[in-house]
Amino acid sequence: MPPPPPAKKRAVIFDMDGVITDSEPFYAEAINVVLAGHGHVLTRDDHRAIMGSNIDYTWDYVVRRFKLGGDIAGWKRRYDSAVVEILSKKPEPSPGLYWLLDELDKRKLPVALATSSLLNWAQTVTRRLKVEHRFRFIATADMVPHAKPAPDLYLFAVAKLGLSPAECLALEDSPRGIASATAAGLTTIGIRTPHTVGMDLSKADRLINSLQDFDLSWLG
Repeated sequence: MPPPPPAKKRAVIFDMDGVITDSEPFYAEAINVVLAGHGHVLTRDDHRAIMGSNIDYTWDYVVRRFKLGGDIAGWKRRYDSAVVEILSKKPEPSPGLYWLLDELDKRKLPVALATSSLLNWAQTVTRRLKVEHRFRFIATADMVPHAKPAPDLYLFAVAKLGLSPAECLALEDSPRGIASATAAGLTTIGIRTPHTVGMDLSKADRLINSLQDFDLSWLG
């Protein structure tokens, strides 16, 4: 696999779920909370099919998958409540998160979040991890016309930073996220997680097993 382009990086954009915290299982848990009593349970394959997607894609999939009746907006409201309840209590920082944020701060490099999660979910997670002050801003899927894997979210984040895509580095863990950042023109570091085993992360410029493995020389 070729190394990332040598352009000096002036900012780092983090995905949230699976990158700053191992939160992916919590979304499956929240869906199962909502489905409890309706005779349905999300499988591992179902979870992998929606991993990295936004709430609209997720619940379009779930409603079709289980042939659910009722207003989809109502399902999403119940899901939102379940997610916030879980995210306010369970997330823990990914190994290496605080170290990497400290190193980026030493270099005066701004950091941002670009997540398919809702803004209130991201705010709940960053408060739980006590890192809300570390991110210049949070970009979410509802702020752009098209969610990941389209490049819109990363292009939006780069524009908010006042930089070019080549000056930014993205940290992602899902095929959708990697495709989004790559299509936007960012150097992309893919992070392998237990939940993405067997998934195609090959579009990333580099693959690592943890934020602890991040090579600071990749910043140029």
